[in-house]
Amino acid sequence: MLKKDLNKELKKLFTPKKTGMPKTSITPYRDWRMAVIVFFGGLLFSLGFSVYMFIEISRDSFFVTVPKGAEAVTLNRDGLSRALGGLVAKETLFEELKIKSVPVVDPSL
Repeated sequence: MLKKDLNKELKKLFTPKKTGMPKTSITPYRDWRMAVIVFFGGLLFSLGFSVYMFIEISRDSFFVTVPKGAEAVTLNRDGLSRALGGLVAKETLFEELKIKSVPVVDPSL
């Protein structure tokens, strides 16, 4: 059985073929090889992330919330009465303006 050297194989993937062309020239083999490697790398990353999310959500450990204390919610009655009083005052002012005519100044004069 042949033993392959991993460093030689990786170097072979990322070096252009010996065609006498400079490294900056267009080499479709190198370009397509890099595009395929990036595509499959992104595909593997996406698959791994999806599996991780699926496992964590299935265990119900992904969206863990800290339970709050048993404090009773108290109502601020003073603040509520002030807010309701302000709303009633605005409502009465609105009704007065609906009944009474408002003098409008003509801006064209």
